[in-house]
Amino acid sequence: MLLEAQGVTKAFGDFWAVAGADLAVEEGEIVGLIGPNGAGKSTFFNCLAGDMQPTSGRILFNGVDVTRASPEAHARAGIGRTFQVPATFEDMSVLDNVTVGAFLRHPQRNDAREHARRIVEMTGLRPEQAGRSLGTPGRKRLGIARVLATEPRLLLLDEALAGLTPRELQEAIALVRRIHESGVTIVIVEHIMEVIMTLTRRVLVFNQGRVIASGTPEEVVRDDAVIEAYLGRGARSHSRASGNP
Repeated sequence: MLLEAQGVTKAFGDFWAVAGADLAVEEGEIVGLIGPNGAGKSTFFNCLAGDMQPTSGRILFNGVDVTRASPEAHARAGIGRTFQVPATFEDMSVLDNVTVGAFLRHPQRNDAREHARRIVEMTGLRPEQAGRSLGTPGRKRLGIARVLATEPRLLLLDEALAGLTPRELQEAIALVRRIHESGVTIVIVEHIMEVIMTLTRRVLVFNQGRVIASGTPEEVVRDDAVIEAYLGRGARSHSRASGNP
């Protein structure tokens, strides 16, 4: 098991954003985390990435307890993450942006730059392009590229495919598949069900800080608790009355 989260809870005062969530990810999987806004999935995701420390529970990566480890320690262990709003060094080229990530494993500048160049090519970016000139799709790809340059074993994608046109979305899905095929395990938080249905084989559904369903994408979209969480109490009865699954 590459990643294990055991009873992870995160409280802010009297409010429990995450309440006893479990997750086990085997090496080579793509696992999706979904749920309505405010369900707790992003807080849980931040705990996995080391950007927040859980109030209680444990997180193990490759058998090592990283519950209280810093984001830097997570990165060195092999956990990489993207952000919903990707940060870019505006005045630096794409290649230089990615080289920043490559320095984690390649302290020599020439080695880091050569590694970064391979990552830029893989992600379909132009190495000489300035960071400030990138639109939303390019910035999201750049965020992914910079994380890939750290050579993660586990990639945590935080809505990395949101805000794209249909064509851009298909290109981004193809990129995620290439990353996975290269040997990287992936956990993805995403609102776009097309992404979840296309890429994942297992999904956890959050609502009010708890995991309310787990299974294949096809199973969870038919789960009564999931339908109620997304659409309200009357949604399931209306669906049955209309003859829809």
